[in-house]
Amino acid sequence: MTAHAYQYGLEDRPPTPTLWALGAQHAVLALVFLVYPLAVAQELAMDPGSTLAFLSSCVIGIGVATCLHSFRAPVGSASLAVEIPTPLFLPTAMIAGGMGGMSAIAAVSLLCGLTEVFFARVLRHVRALFPAEICGIAVLMLGVSIIRPGMLNAFGLTQPTGIVQGASLLVSVATLTTITVLSVFGSPRIKILALAGGILVGVSLAVKCGLLGSAEWNKIAGARWLALPGVSLELPQLDISLVPLAIVMALAQSVDNLGMLVGIQQQVEPRWHKLDLRQASGGIQVSGIGDLVSGIFGGMPTGISSANVGLAHATGAVARRIALVAGVLLLAAPFVPKIIVAVSLVPRPVVGAIVVYAAVYMVVSGMSLILDRVLNDRRIFVIGFSVVLGLTSALIPGIYHSAPSILQPILESPLAVSALAAILLTQLFRLGAALRRNFELLLSDTDNESLQELQINRTLRHELAKVAADIGASKAFLDRVIDVTAELLAAMRVLGCVKGNVRFTARMEDARMEITLVYDGLPVPTGQPDGALPSDELASSSPLANLLRVSRHVDRLEPRSSGSHQNLLLVYQP
Repeated sequence: MTAHAYQYGLEDRPPTPTLWALGAQHAVLALVFLVYPLAVAQELAMDPGSTLAFLSSCVIGIGVATCLHSFRAPVGSASLAVEIPTPLFLPTAMIAGGMGGMSAIAAVSLLCGLTEVFFARVLRHVRALFPAEICGIAVLMLGVSIIRPGMLNAFGLTQPTGIVQGASLLVSVATLTTITVLSVFGSPRIKILALAGGILVGVSLAVKCGLLGSAEWNKIAGARWLALPGVSLELPQLDISLVPLAIVMALAQSVDNLGMLVGIQQQVEPRWHKLDLRQASGGIQVSGIGDLVSGIFGGMPTGISSANVGLAHATGAVARRIALVAGVLLLAAPFVPKIIVAVSLVPRPVVGAIVVYAAVYMVVSGMSLILDRVLNDRRIFVIGFSVVLGLTSALIPGIYHSAPSILQPILESPLAVSALAAILLTQLFRLGAALRRNFELLLSDTDNESLQELQINRTLRHELAKVAADIGASKAFLDRVIDVTAELLAAMRVLGCVKGNVRFTARMEDARMEITLVYDGLPVPTGQPDGALPSDELASSSPLANLLRVSRHVDRLEPRSSGSHQNLLLVYQP
């Protein structure tokens, strides 16, 4: 669906009843993801009061962040982005909670928030250090990290050596089956409600199996409709050994949020071809602020929800004002204890099934991000070593028990080890990479622009493949560079601007590609003729119209001329 097909675009003002209805849908969907902090609470055996406080703190954090997304940068991302308690921090929250309880989780959230806000401020300068495969490795290993707690809850176990509970297994299988069937076979509107459908089926079956009895229903019935949120305001206490882990996780979350913001930009702008750094920086900053707010009240970090991006697409409404309404409704939820109590009583097998579903989704999503890159021997080793190192602690428990205490939280986390190894190995394997390519481009004499473009495209693809692989350019970025450059050169040749062959230089700098074309002939028309060709001839030329259209897809185009000797600089950014 392109942007013009949306019923309510980014800056539109839906009617007030419609606006609140759309906001309510997003708020309800975000509340479904409270199962992630609930999984942490159940893993740490929190008492009911602490669980309610933990969930309420998380809701306040995502409510504030979602509201801020509706504002323009530098305050927010000026988009319909909805925050949820991010599953990326499930293993970290469990480790921190096991070491110091809720005060340690709050401290980790605060440190993560500060790291994300800092990352947002320096995004323009460090973006090249975090290519997509690093994010892919982090997401893949996150899926691996949460398999164990998910399966234990699904089987009704506290330890792997226990006896599988038949009722728990039945409930978890029914929940997971429902989510899978709705996700695979449902319509677009049904797919985004798959998680809620799975919870509904799982809870209903849990009642039938006696996993939810009268005691739980009495707790819901006895909860008040309106009351002040029962949040925890304990002084955060951070074990120094958790600092490296929290920073690594915050960087991974920032890269993941960056990917989500790219998806939102593509959703709103059908001709999207480069990242809006100002909007992305504002969005990552907002997520960091959500972490800080959540940490102040004792909750876990937040992240942008992909499910809500799908909901915006399905409803045909991407107006940023919807985020403000959704955020306000989320902030109101902790003042309705009955809602929070009901969420806290979702049975462990249901939560386990959802965590397993999330693990499956993340493993596949991580693989997709990794394979989006042009792979060569360097990148294969980066990915392979990072994944193997991350799996070590999971496959050989206790192997790092003799490591320094400050390093143990990182070494015992598959996600942290893999992400850190990927960042370090990526920079190491960049050494000696072929970042420049020089060759002579032989142009044919045909006046058929399509045939000329096809021949140029083949040559560029052959010559640029190694450069793109060594720098780690995505396949989509490489395709755009080749297609636009080939179309531009073909139009220039047919127009008569190029005489003879073209000396071609491609250079990768950070995440962008600079291409320099040196040739004899006429300067390339830029829409403001300077006497190179008669203006009436330019205006009536079909190849010229095509050339001017294609040139708009180049991030920067700088022609220079010295008599008949021409130099054209093309700059592309992902």
